[in-house]
Amino acid sequence: MRRLCFTIALAAALSASAPVFAQTQFRPVTANFTGKSGLLLPPAIALDINGAGTIEFWVAARWDGDLGYDPGLIAYSGSKGPRFAIHMQADAKALGVYAGNNYQAVPYDFSDGALHYVAVVNVANTILVSIDGTERAVLGFGYADLPATDFSIGSIGKLSPFVGEIGQVRIWKEPLDADVLNRFSLAPIESNGPNAHPFIDSLVGASMFANPETGGFVVVGAADETNTTALNDAPIVDRNLNPIP
Repeated sequence: MRRLCFTIALAAALSASAPVFAQTQFRPVTANFTGKSGLLLPPAIALDINGAGTIEFWVAARWDGDLGYDPGLIAYSGSKGPRFAIHMQADAKALGVYAGNNYQAVPYDFSDGALHYVAVVNVANTILVSIDGTERAVLGFGYADLPATDFSIGSIGKLSPFVGEIGQVRIWKEPLDADVLNRFSLAPIESNGPNAHPFIDSLVGASMFANPETGGFVVVGAADETNTTALNDAPIVDRNLNPIP
């Protein structure tokens, strides 16, 4: 089976310590969002990480001033509201996290147009938000127990389209430690060998914007996993990142 690669290779070797984001030569694979629409995909059982899980991605805001609305980054939502939704505020000076009726803003200046690394870790009734390798907020609520009909990147469903770049989206079914997140945020996913990700068995979904065959995203699951669907006709991949026929 051919192997699917998640990211471009590193330009230089990385140490195991927490990265210095401003100095690295690393460039994640991203997609450009123009404010017209997001990547709208159907839900998948594998992405149900209500009780515990991790979402990580890179993002760059590419508009000047106040956009006039809060653009969406990543959301899992339905008719009763968002199970979770992460957006950027209209002035690019904060992230916002929705979960059902709960909401909290996390101040951070994204208005420089540069790529920034975001990790959102859900543990029971708590959400930890880290930006550029540092914990910025601990929210006193978890993801909402609501039905989801849409998984979206660069919007919240069909609403609030983003303007800028989003890339290297990775979704895990476990809460990952900060040191693991920071180290591997600056490296491609590997399932074998000395640089294998220590939580590779917990990976449930990832963006693959560099591979046109994927539709932009893949779900990671077993071949016989009930109700796990290939998003946007993308292949389901196994734990060694090989496509499942």
